[in-house]
Amino acid sequence: MKSKTFVIGFFCVVLALLAGSIYLAMTTDRADKAMVAVAAPDNKYKAVRLTVSNDVPVPFCVDTIAIFLTVYPDSFVASNSGYQVYNGPCAAPGRRDALPKIEWLANNKVQITYSPEPGADKPPRLKDHDMSLFVDVSYVKVE
Repeated sequence: MKSKTFVIGFFCVVLALLAGSIYLAMTTDRADKAMVAVAAPDNKYKAVRLTVSNDVPVPFCVDTIAIFLTVYPDSFVASNSGYQVYNGPCAAPGRRDALPKIEWLANNKVQITYSPEPGADKPPRLKDHDMSLFVDVSYVKVE
């Protein structure tokens, strides 16, 4: 095989992959993301709620709550799953803005009130402590 033919073929493959990537990026709907951060009373830790949802092509909605130091940016909830203490389907559409609710009871105690959507495939994943084992997490399930 001649090197000139190989280089031209390789260049064509790279261009096709680039064009395909650009096409997918332009035509794919992005999921909607919303974040709410609630700091502990001593402002050392914070709990961040991330809601990711989309209606097209298949409707979905997932809530994630992570607890970490306040020095980290809120977007840290999406990039490091080790800090997640709650991960589950969103509440029913009429309650999505209010639930799950994050409430700090003390500097090292947080309460999460949640209500999974009826008929959800999976129950939420719940952890009793954050990654540092400093913050105790309690849950209240609302029907």
